Amino acid sequence: MTAIEIQTVLASREDPVKAAHAQKFFKTGPGEYGEGDLFRGIRVPVLRQIARKFCRLPLSEALALLQSPFHEDRFVALCVLVHIYNAGRREDVFQAYLGYTRYVNNWDLVDTSAHKIVGPYLLKRVRRPLYTLAVSRSLWERRIAIMATYHFIRRNQFADTLALSEILLGDPHDLIHKAAGWMLREVGKRDEMLLSDFLDLHYRSMPRTMLRCAIEQLAKDRRQAYLKGTHVPALHREAAWQAYRAVMEADRRLRNYDLTTPILQSPVLGQETGGKAFLKLEHLQQTGSFKFRGALSRMTRLESSRVPITAASTGNHGLAMARALAETGHTGTIFLPETSEGQKVDALRATGVPLMIAGQDGVEAEQAARAAAAAQLGVFVSPYNDWDVLGGQGTIGLEMLSQLRRITHVFASVGGGGLIAGVAAAMKAHSPYVQVVGCSPEASAVMHESIRTGSIVQLPVKPTLSDGTAGGIEPGSITLPLCRQLVDTWITVTENEIASAMQRLYELHDFMVEGAAGVAVAGLLKMRTELAEAHCAVILCGGNIAPQFFISATEIDSF
Repeated sequence: MTAIEIQTVLASREDPVKAAHAQKFFKTGPGEYGEGDLFRGIRVPVLRQIARKFCRLPLSEALALLQSPFHEDRFVALCVLVHIYNAGRREDVFQAYLGYTRYVNNWDLVDTSAHKIVGPYLLKRVRRPLYTLAVSRSLWERRIAIMATYHFIRRNQFADTLALSEILLGDPHDLIHKAAGWMLREVGKRDEMLLSDFLDLHYRSMPRTMLRCAIEQLAKDRRQAYLKGTHVPALHREAAWQAYRAVMEADRRLRNYDLTTPILQSPVLGQETGGKAFLKLEHLQQTGSFKFRGALSRMTRLESSRVPITAASTGNHGLAMARALAETGHTGTIFLPETSEGQKVDALRATGVPLMIAGQDGVEAEQAARAAAAAQLGVFVSPYNDWDVLGGQGTIGLEMLSQLRRITHVFASVGGGGLIAGVAAAMKAHSPYVQVVGCSPEASAVMHESIRTGSIVQLPVKPTLSDGTAGGIEPGSITLPLCRQLVDTWITVTENEIASAMQRLYELHDFMVEGAAGVAVAGLLKMRTELAEAHCAVILCGGNIAPQFFISATEIDSF
């Protein structure tokens, strides 16, 4: 069987009258979206019948047919590609499809193929390709991105549809507005409250066509309220798809940087929990902690290198910001309190970034950094309360999904919540049943207590080995509602449990990690009786710890 044989069959079915009608219907005139396309005038049921007859066509011949100048030939080719995909050649067909998108060049061609090839292939994979397609200059690639999510919607996975629809709110083309509105409507059929959350945030700025399509299934009075602009939004509810969008956009911006860290199976920890345990080695990240991802994500978002940057940190965030500034060519100042420990100040000074001493503690240093940013019309970069920072940190979740075939539980230490919120958003979007466990030291469990009480609490500062998670949460934090929505289990650990976990990691894997990383391992061990047959991933968030301090903290005599 060959492409030429199929074209011969198609040529025998040509109808010039229907072809002329199709050319008008599919907008083939000068300047229109289908400009120059050619038609044979064959109806879709006949085309599908021909495709079924030739479904055993070799992939190479199907791709040859896809390059035909006739619209109907390309339609048949795509139907055949779907058959080949379902017959088992998933990787080959997916890669070929993305390589030949210039021939998938009208809305019916996209709509008959994207959710049957791209969607199924990405269902259990990281969905990076969709976010590349969504910002393409090609109208049809952008439509492929949103239409592919129909496969996810039918399996009650909605995050990509919502995140991509946000990206496409400003798209200039009506065909994208229709497609996004259609997919939003499909989400609403299955979860009307989720659609309402999206509309409440965006209905005033949504393209009219997108809005009309999205609300089509709602009650008449609600439709009218949205269209007239008289709808009163409900109190803002958690919107996990916003965090997920931040992660996927950060992932796209950071692809030119080598940020990938290994993941290592720990057989002994797996035996102790009755399942499998994997360690995400983020303590090997550049600057020694996960913070570099968030800092670099924020810096790559800035359009101008002339904007002055400020940050406040005595530790990992400061080191990450210094490196991110250097990587992206920005200039900035890091504010430190007068009480900063000498070794940390020396480490920051060695980066060459200007330091400013202000205030007696981290809170006062941050206030000074914010004030400086405001006075200079600059940007203050929070270590956690920033969508771009959170998105960068969440790329760890995407990496783990790529590195492991199965994950049932994720353990992460929690301070301000940026790490766990970003990771959880990525994990839940791809695998809703993953259990996310937030781990905090008993000596500083502000997020844990804030979730328990329903609002941000102030707790007395107590000494803890996990200085990376110590401290409060600022009012209006974006992470609190996300942690409330996305984190399944909260657990606190004692200082002895943290020290023991740090020591255990050194004995088993020769890893010298800081207290915040020990918190996550301690959480895993504390829950061990509940993890039989589980596949657990534990994020070792940082390794910036002086050997002397590690020795004294873990009571290890020598190395």
